[in-house]
Amino acid sequence: MESGKPGKDMMEEETINIKDYVQILLRRKYTILLIFIVCLPFIFLKASSCVPIYRASGKLLIQENNAPPLLTGAGYKYDPGFLATQMQLIKSAKVGEMVVRDLNLDETYQKYFPTQKPDSSIIRDFKTWMGNLYTTALKMAGLAGNQPISQQSQKNPLSEAEIKDHKIKSMASMISSGLFVSVSSEEGNIVEVGFMSPNPVFAQKIVNNVASAYKRALLEMRTQSTSETLEWMKQKADLQREKLEISEKVLQEYKKKNDIYTVGNVEALFPGKISDLSKKLTYAQTEVKELESLYQEISRISTQEALNLPVVLGNDVVRGLRQKIIDQEQALEGLSKKIGFKHPQMIRAQKDLVAIKATLEEEIQKVIQSVKNKYELGKGQISSLQQLLDQAKQGAASMSDKLIQYEILNRDVEVNRLLYDRLISRIKESDVSENKRTIDVWVVEEARRPLAPTNQGPKRTILLGLIASLMAGVGLAFFLEFLDDTVKTAEDAEAKLGIPVLGMIPFFKDKSHPIEKIVYHLPQTVISEKYKIIRTALLLSASDTCHSILITSMVLTAGKTVTATNLAISLAQSQKRVLLVDADMRRPKIHKIFGLENKDGLSTYLAGTTDIAAQPAEESNYLKILPSGRIPENPSELLSSGRLKDMIEKLKSSYDFIIIDSPPMVDVTDAILVSKTTNQTVLVVRSEVSTYESVKQAERTFKSINVNVLGQIVNAVDEKKHSYYHYKYYGK
Repeated sequence: MESGKPGKDMMEEETINIKDYVQILLRRKYTILLIFIVCLPFIFLKASSCVPIYRASGKLLIQENNAPPLLTGAGYKYDPGFLATQMQLIKSAKVGEMVVRDLNLDETYQKYFPTQKPDSSIIRDFKTWMGNLYTTALKMAGLAGNQPISQQSQKNPLSEAEIKDHKIKSMASMISSGLFVSVSSEEGNIVEVGFMSPNPVFAQKIVNNVASAYKRALLEMRTQSTSETLEWMKQKADLQREKLEISEKVLQEYKKKNDIYTVGNVEALFPGKISDLSKKLTYAQTEVKELESLYQEISRISTQEALNLPVVLGNDVVRGLRQKIIDQEQALEGLSKKIGFKHPQMIRAQKDLVAIKATLEEEIQKVIQSVKNKYELGKGQISSLQQLLDQAKQGAASMSDKLIQYEILNRDVEVNRLLYDRLISRIKESDVSENKRTIDVWVVEEARRPLAPTNQGPKRTILLGLIASLMAGVGLAFFLEFLDDTVKTAEDAEAKLGIPVLGMIPFFKDKSHPIEKIVYHLPQTVISEKYKIIRTALLLSASDTCHSILITSMVLTAGKTVTATNLAISLAQSQKRVLLVDADMRRPKIHKIFGLENKDGLSTYLAGTTDIAAQPAEESNYLKILPSGRIPENPSELLSSGRLKDMIEKLKSSYDFIIIDSPPMVDVTDAILVSKTTNQTVLVVRSEVSTYESVKQAERTFKSINVNVLGQIVNAVDEKKHSYYHYKYYGK
């Protein structure tokens, strides 16, 4: 049985929360209704001007030319940065202007959107009123011009070409801002392009023409970029060519002036020449030695043995002849088995073999002679290189200073020539690379004419508007409730404050009967029963001796005096001896309620001028009233004297209850001073007036001086507003 308690508690808590929400809505129903009513004209205005909107969309495959083949798709890497750039280009003003010019929209736009029907008089008047209100607001803010736009434009009239260009740019901006461009596939490079318009044909044409305009824009951008790059590099190349020509001219003049020439118009004397000749001489000597060794070996061996040398075997003619000999010998072997050695065909084959071998001998001799020729030529080259090297060394010794300057000038020529060659090469490479670096665009799916609008109709607009206005009203209601810190109901007061609630007094609307003595004049009403419930709580908490109770509040309009008066009468009706003391010596009211004189009372007693002047009440023989007396200049000083405590002690033997009505705890300490002399303190909290923070502050103040707070009475609660339906069975 106990295992079901948590679930039951959760259900009860959920029920309480729902009940709280319902109460909030009921309390704020007029706020919700106000928001709902305010939104109604705008909802119907929106519904009356609701135009069906059609959306057309197509898909483009955008891919760089260096991407993998389309059919395989292997290794394709999705680049969000690349697609994001292309999507911005699709929505650019350039593409928009191309579309406007392709469709000739500056002339044919009205064909797609004929003149609409005029609004009804009510809607037209409402729009006019809103427009005038908007214009007035702009003028007050200083944002509106003093002259109409038409008058301002008349001062500087535009040409027809400028008007047309402005119209095209405006339409292009409208198209670009209306395009919806998004990536259709997370792992691919398919882009979806959409456009919404009241005309489905117009939306379809815009999307399809955007694709073609985008392709042309890419081509123009690539062409323009290539042309600008090539033009810049050509200018740099021209400048570099001029530098090269100047440096070459300076070098030639220096060579002529210093006689830096050799036979054959080849420079014999310049830095690095000796090193180069030495390397060539060493290489030639090494090669000649190898040729000499090879030649000596060939000279010693026979022709047949020379056939095995690599230099002979590497000859293509020799290899071919050897293969022919092998083939001929195999053919002879076959013929010998078939026709015999003396057959004429066999004899001819043998002669052919002999001729082939003779040819092979000749080719081998040619190879040997070639080696010999190379050997002899190498020796001559060594002699020439040696002479050149000797001449270079002699010239270098005598012209070292001139060669240094020559090297500097020559280096300038080489550097300028290198830079010029590189620029020419870059121009050629750029031309080729730009042709390769393209962006391929395919129309994967053309836009089709939309058949149904994407937006809702007037009925749906009204329905959604009503729902939205109700939600806005409910949201505002909960927001206001969140900001509202006032006490609403007895349940909320006890739950949030932790102070016991002695009772709840409903709001009294009947002005024909004074509420100050409602329990006496209308004892059978609901409000009288509420005071009797509080009376019962006081009786149960009372001891055998006299019970003194302070009635106070946090605000002026909480109803503490009314509460004290009715509680005193209710206790007297139960045959309890009750003394009602008016300790509010700043704004006394009790003497007026009971029709008594206020000449002598609490103030005169505390001042020591009179004795206790309690007066009987007509409402009950068990009730007596001690009015406040004349209003003193120093109420706090009188209440802080010991005479108040002495008075209460003196009267305990004569009364069962002493009810003291004190000033509210607003900027005065009277209630705190009186609370030290009583057994209990009761706080009167007015619904929707007293705040939780003020009640908590009062409780903290009383606790700090060890004053016992018996409980709180929630006064003036609107039962209908706060759903106190369970109290309605009482008499009227």
